[in-house]
Amino acid sequence: MIAIRLGAVVLLAGLMTAQQTSISKTAHPSISEPKLPVIDEKACPGPSRRTDGLLEPIQMKLEHDGRMHSSWKRHRVPIGGLAVGEEVSVLSGVNVIREPDKVRVLQPSEPGEVPPLKPGDEVLGYGLRGDGNYVLWAKGVWYTQYYEFEGDMNGGCGFAVKSECTFAISKRGIQEWWVQVKTGKGLTGWVLARKVMHDKSWDDANFGDLCMLD
Repeated sequence: MIAIRLGAVVLLAGLMTAQQTSISKTAHPSISEPKLPVIDEKACPGPSRRTDGLLEPIQMKLEHDGRMHSSWKRHRVPIGGLAVGEEVSVLSGVNVIREPDKVRVLQPSEPGEVPPLKPGDEVLGYGLRGDGNYVLWAKGVWYTQYYEFEGDMNGGCGFAVKSECTFAISKRGIQEWWVQVKTGKGLTGWVLARKVMHDKSWDDANFGDLCMLD
């Protein structure tokens, strides 16, 4: 059997507030589950959209009407509309995980890999990044798995050799992906680009596909 492919380890950061966790590097892992919501400010747009760590504005021409909000946070308010044909700049994005996915491990870790996992273990999932990696958490450690290695709970796998699939999502959580946009008139606000609530999902007609493996 082919051992589980672990991506680059990303350790838990300090809290942004008492109620939320930010995904970034730190010197010390945390054994406790990350406090919710978990905020990933670099999930999408991803690395290919960034220069020296900063996002290059993405220019888009809208194909549908939309609505902008003051923030991605709960106490946001509508601040204006977006019109079909309007040109906007995408300035940043944020992935907000209000409830993590439940993810089943299908293949064992190789000796010495962190975290040490075996088939049947359940880990927590915190969304897909623009580079194609799922962000996962287990045993106090952040790590990633590339999307192509995802199987399903019924034994399905995109590879002829089933052992190539190393994980499967057993239960979807609740996640929101927001993008910050600026209109030609200088108005800046946030648009909900995608929302997943357990077995239901919704994508914005303008921005839903913006970060598919960017």
